[in-house]
Amino acid sequence: MRVRAESVNPATVSADVLAVPIYKEDAEFPADLAALDAAAGGVIRGAIDWGEFSIADRYTALIPAGDLPFERILIVNGIRRGKGPWRARRIASTATRRLQGHGVATLALWLRDGEDADGFVAAAVGAQQGTFRPFAYYGRTRDTAASLRSVREVVLIGEGAPSASEMERAMELADGVEFGRVLANRASNDLYPEQMAEVARELVADGCTVEVLGVEEMRALGMGALLGVGQGATHEPRLIAIKLPGWERGGDRRLAIVGKGVCFDSGGISIKGAAAMEEMKHDKSGAAAVIAAARTVARLAPETPLMAVAPMVENMPGGNAQRPGDVVKAMNGMTIEVINTDAEGRLILADALHWAEIQGATHLVDVATLTGAASIAFGELYSAYFAKPRDWGRAVEAAAEATGERVWEMPLATEYRAALDSAHADIVNSGTRDGSLIKSAVFLADFVTVPWVHLDIAGSAYLTADKAHNPKGALGTAVSTLVRLALDFAPRA
Repeated sequence: MRVRAESVNPATVSADVLAVPIYKEDAEFPADLAALDAAAGGVIRGAIDWGEFSIADRYTALIPAGDLPFERILIVNGIRRGKGPWRARRIASTATRRLQGHGVATLALWLRDGEDADGFVAAAVGAQQGTFRPFAYYGRTRDTAASLRSVREVVLIGEGAPSASEMERAMELADGVEFGRVLANRASNDLYPEQMAEVARELVADGCTVEVLGVEEMRALGMGALLGVGQGATHEPRLIAIKLPGWERGGDRRLAIVGKGVCFDSGGISIKGAAAMEEMKHDKSGAAAVIAAARTVARLAPETPLMAVAPMVENMPGGNAQRPGDVVKAMNGMTIEVINTDAEGRLILADALHWAEIQGATHLVDVATLTGAASIAFGELYSAYFAKPRDWGRAVEAAAEATGERVWEMPLATEYRAALDSAHADIVNSGTRDGSLIKSAVFLADFVTVPWVHLDIAGSAYLTADKAHNPKGALGTAVSTLVRLALDFAPRA
């Protein structure tokens, strides 16, 4: 899909369909919307008055364009008035998704609120997200050529439209989000640890250095926490490290992004219930995000001192599977009593985070579908994050906000550390259920010594049902945030 930006009157843009956001505050049309509606012959107000569109319960309405030079006007629920990357991204994805299967070559999207460059970039990402079809990777025999049609070009209209080169960079980011989305969606029999390593090796073409550690290498390094999780699976664990060309020249400022890569999480011996277990192929969403982010940054700014680390395992209840009560030794020397084999993500992250520090990381961000508690607390709209120190967390939060993703800081309450004490080891991998979201981060804090943020995307990584703005499945969550954050580490001209 092509996306361009123009500072033109929305009534005169050349397109098949014009998408117009409507907000709760638009009961009385403001001057800009009233002028467009008048030029169209009152069709927008007419659609609202007739109930074809309602801000309370309708996301879109596709109506005739009246006197305007388009085939249709697409009214889009913009929720509340106000500019911002999240809103621009959501409106754009809703618009292009609504037009799937229609013969629309060009869609013009009016960003009514005077978005800045971040808003335009977020809208470009959202526009491509809305055209995403999760079944396209494997294919479905019932799909017809007409049903697979998507918008081919999007024109973003607003004051201060970015240059063509800036929009090209925006589409590189959009492609990165889609790449991470596809990886997270791929089935567990298709994308297992060894296969994810092959995907990562393809980044050599983008100038990256790719290192893959197998079982023997990890055992020699003392990665008992990571290896313990994967010991019951047929597919052996891997640790993937992707270094950009700028990593070695990063000096005293190097960023490592670490993603949880559980290709399938059965829960192990502490097995999960059968309901929705198929969703556990998405437990590799963190790894998918960091690999996609590394590929994107390598194409935008290869001199960025960035490394992506993806510990890859399957958590399976095989005959040699880890048992509750087992004690493993992590790479940093700490012993861990495994109370619950379904609290496996923190175990693989413990070794991966420490290894990243050994490699020279001065700043860390880990991304993980770590806890059901995060999903219960925040649902699909927000990712929880924990920071040490909080200033580093605010940098991650700013990157998220600038790209249209939502995060919310949670307290790293170290007072809960005592709840993780073990009678037989340094720490247990799972405490009591009260405060479990916080305790998962407190556990990880024992394995890092440099500035670090833990981002729990358990609820925001994928949708369990189709929505107006995106289909069921992975969303590519955190890719755009990580790219924006990493670019702040890039050398300035």
